[in-house]
Amino acid sequence: MNKFKLYLILLLIISQTPIKSQTKQTQNQLGFLFYNVENLFDTYNDSTKQDEEFLPDGVRRWNYSKYNEKLQHISRVIFESGKYAPPLIIGLCEIENKKVLNDLVYKTGLNNLSYQIIHYESKDQRGIDCALLYKSKDFIPLESKAIEIKFKKQGRPTRDILYTYGICYDSIPLHLFVCHFPSRYGGIMETKEKRIDAAQTLSDTINNICIHDKLANIIVMGDFNDNPSDSCLALISKSTGLINLANNCNSINRSNGTLKHQFEWNIFDQFLISQNLKSIMIDQQKILDFEFLMEEDSKYTGNKPFRTYIGYKYNNGYSDHFPVWISLKLPDKK
Repeated sequence: MNKFKLYLILLLIISQTPIKSQTKQTQNQLGFLFYNVENLFDTYNDSTKQDEEFLPDGVRRWNYSKYNEKLQHISRVIFESGKYAPPLIIGLCEIENKKVLNDLVYKTGLNNLSYQIIHYESKDQRGIDCALLYKSKDFIPLESKAIEIKFKKQGRPTRDILYTYGICYDSIPLHLFVCHFPSRYGGIMETKEKRIDAAQTLSDTINNICIHDKLANIIVMGDFNDNPSDSCLALISKSTGLINLANNCNSINRSNGTLKHQFEWNIFDQFLISQNLKSIMIDQQKILDFEFLMEEDSKYTGNKPFRTYIGYKYNNGYSDHFPVWISLKLPDKK
């Protein structure tokens, strides 16, 4: 048994054992994690998707050993993120299908923490989607659907926005959105309109919810491929009144963003919440730049995310993005 598997077993035992030294805040917190996991593909060919590069005979030489290592890496991030209080909700993007989610939950021990899966196939040509994991003991989903983004100008389809409505701890209704907006591939300005269209789709959906419930508890998480100050995020905040928690985020090891391009850090991975949730915020958004998620950036100085691939070269890392986290305080029972 390797050290990492032993670590997971010990962490599972600890997470399910009452510990007197735990703070009341830790016991009563609702943890939310979002993670762009960088291309979680299985090793099988799907003729309906452009997944050829992630096959054993593809250009990346993707195989079961690398795939299994990737699953262990992602699960480690989830176990580490909440320490004694594993996240209630986990938003993921860049996952291929339901199979990789099942493998993530049932081949790494996450099922022992009662995590269940919500996922829909999108029309994205590469086959990457958004997904939600939730602790079934503490969250009951009542409705979920994939929201398709329609572009004003014709273009290839992108991944859907994942929407879930449910009840937390039998008393707190939550509207949850997991997003992965169109990338900047092809140029920032050339692709800007696509992200604006995605932001408008999200905003229209949220505003429709608020027509029926002005005090709706709304949490949006995702990789927006834009920074908090960019147009698409400004549109969402202005249209819906949501608070972007990435505007004042901090990090564990002082990284200046969630991903890095050459010398430039960006904060593409963000949480937005409805105004009424602000009163039960424990912390602002936190970038989880754990040391094991970083490597030295010998070319552009400092550190950078320890990614799975650098170009087509296998790097045996975690992701090109850092995960992000927020905590809400569970109201005391009367």
